[in-house]
Amino acid sequence: MDLKKEAARLAYTLVENHGSIGLGDGTAVRHLASCIIGGMRNGLQVSLYTSSYQTEKFLQESGIVPNDIADTDHLDQYFDGCDQVDKQLNALKSGAGIHTREKLLASMARQFIILGDETKFVQEFGPQFPLVLEILPGAEKFVTTKILSLFPGTLISIRKSPDNENILLCTRNGNYLIDCWFSQWPDPALVQQQSHQIAGVVEISLFYKMVDEAIIAGEKGICRYQRKQDLVMKISQEPLPFA
Repeated sequence: MDLKKEAARLAYTLVENHGSIGLGDGTAVRHLASCIIGGMRNGLQVSLYTSSYQTEKFLQESGIVPNDIADTDHLDQYFDGCDQVDKQLNALKSGAGIHTREKLLASMARQFIILGDETKFVQEFGPQFPLVLEILPGAEKFVTTKILSLFPGTLISIRKSPDNENILLCTRNGNYLIDCWFSQWPDPALVQQQSHQIAGVVEISLFYKMVDEAIIAGEKGICRYQRKQDLVMKISQEPLPFA
């Protein structure tokens, strides 16, 4: 059974008709996008926005052109996937390197909802996923030096173009990406505070205290977790398969 698809099916029941809806990146989000596309063909009315080129392409292939995020300052809901989300609903997103745009939409949204399967839901972040920094061109050496002084022992790599190892990978914002691999993750509050104070850092891939709700599908069911005033509670659990 595709647990991400089950999480997406439950998430679809939360999509607000006549709402402004943001979609992020990843397999679970694409499943949700499929549900929304089907809903729109049957009368659902929503305004769609996305932080992801891949999701934008997916929507366009179905004949739906998402709105330009530059034309709004508010979303009703923003749905996204993650690499990991901890028990306090802090999320880590590193794979696509689009966390700056994702954070923009998440910050616009009245409700930010993370989707995933139970492998994503962890007590604390593990070393298999890096903290990713989007940095200004020219700041590579300075930012690297500062990270190593703040978090000694961190392994740091600058992302290269998949087509040419001699060229640094550029984001859609024209910036570079640095992956910071911790042998053991520091306190997320410390990472949030200290990394944001480094000049040249545009944004980081840690979504600290931003997620309002997480929908996590596992073998025992689909759980909804909600954070209010720093208190995380399980608010529902649906059996599998969701119908």
